[in-house]
Amino acid sequence: MTIRVRATLVAVFSLVLIVVTAPVAQANLLSILPGSCGNQVDTLPFARWGDNSSYTLVTGGTFEAGSLPWALYSGASVAAGNESFYVHASSDRNSLSLPSGSSATSLAVCTSIYHPTLRLFVDNSGSASSRLRVEALYPGLLGGVQVARLGELAGTATWQPSPELQLTVTNLLATLSLSQTAMAFRVTPEGAGGQWRIDDVYLDPRMR
Repeated sequence: MTIRVRATLVAVFSLVLIVVTAPVAQANLLSILPGSCGNQVDTLPFARWGDNSSYTLVTGGTFEAGSLPWALYSGASVAAGNESFYVHASSDRNSLSLPSGSSATSLAVCTSIYHPTLRLFVDNSGSASSRLRVEALYPGLLGGVQVARLGELAGTATWQPSPELQLTVTNLLATLSLSQTAMAFRVTPEGAGGQWRIDDVYLDPRMR
């Protein structure tokens, strides 16, 4: 498959995500074209919890003013109150509120077989039985948008980092390209009475 054909297919998938997950800023389309993956900045946001892997911030994953917005549904909204560790910046002030029945989907990001792990910060001040479903949306070799469930998170009213939510090699082998693929992430509270918040969403840029 030539680079030009591969780039065309990735761009087409981005347009599919626009239909599936809500309008995506034009800048995000450019972020998944050839050569753009190298522009991602690595940090160590989870080092204090013993995770010394480098991560790159998912686009819009701080939910701060000026960041590119996620697609929000059924009551999901950006709210005041940052995760309590301020791993991205001490000046951050916002997080994403996800009441029961809501859902939110990130913009498409550049990922590959070398980006297998998602981590984020969560809290849940509602029902303890509620869980937060986390899914990856990506292009399949045979067309259409594939969905992989990464995990179902428990949460308390205290902010905490999520466990590592891993994309399997099987998932990634089913994408259009091993080296560069468009991928979005969807979070959905499950069960009645959940009152979730998420913040500082990161993707691991290296194979474990």
